[in-house]
Amino acid sequence: MTLPDGLSRQIMSSTRIVHAARGVRVYDHGEPPGGIYRVVSGVVAVMSWDETPLIGHLLGPGSWFGETSALTRQPRSVTTMALTEARLAYLPLPVIEEIADMQPDLWRGLAALSAANSMIAVQTAHDLMLTRPEDRVSAVLRRLGDSLGRDTPIPLSQEQLADMCVLSRGAVSRILSRLESAGKVRRGYREIWWLG
Repeated sequence: MTLPDGLSRQIMSSTRIVHAARGVRVYDHGEPPGGIYRVVSGVVAVMSWDETPLIGHLLGPGSWFGETSALTRQPRSVTTMALTEARLAYLPLPVIEEIADMQPDLWRGLAALSAANSMIAVQTAHDLMLTRPEDRVSAVLRRLGDSLGRDTPIPLSQEQLADMCVLSRGAVSRILSRLESAGKVRRGYREIWWLG
């Protein structure tokens, strides 16, 4: 999710750019509280905190994340990982506090961001409660397509999509074939375009 444009521009000048190679964790569930990140380029996966974390959602350029820990000073509540090579703008917690001393609206912006990201979590849960497998796959792809932008491929393998949809890889492959025949998706190597 994004912060309001004016607030984003104000704080971007205080960020530092960090590079994350594909597969590198940005932070893990349970880590101490820290700052917030903005995806400058690439795709970041938001993952569960199981022994073998599963992807729940994807964030593309313009999306901010990590705000819950910054707001609550509680440990990180999810794991995040660069799903592709990524450039991230990082705003450390002490800098957030300095900016907020001068611009108290920052806290309201972070709270709004947290509420919006919570709605994505609710939508993710809703998608997984759809009982018809084809509806579930379509809902997950629609959410990811909306998050990344319709012109951006969703960088998932069929196996990763199957895990996200709690289905077998074979079932997802058959569903994608039907969706592709209907003109709703286009498949590539480890990527899917949602055409809706």
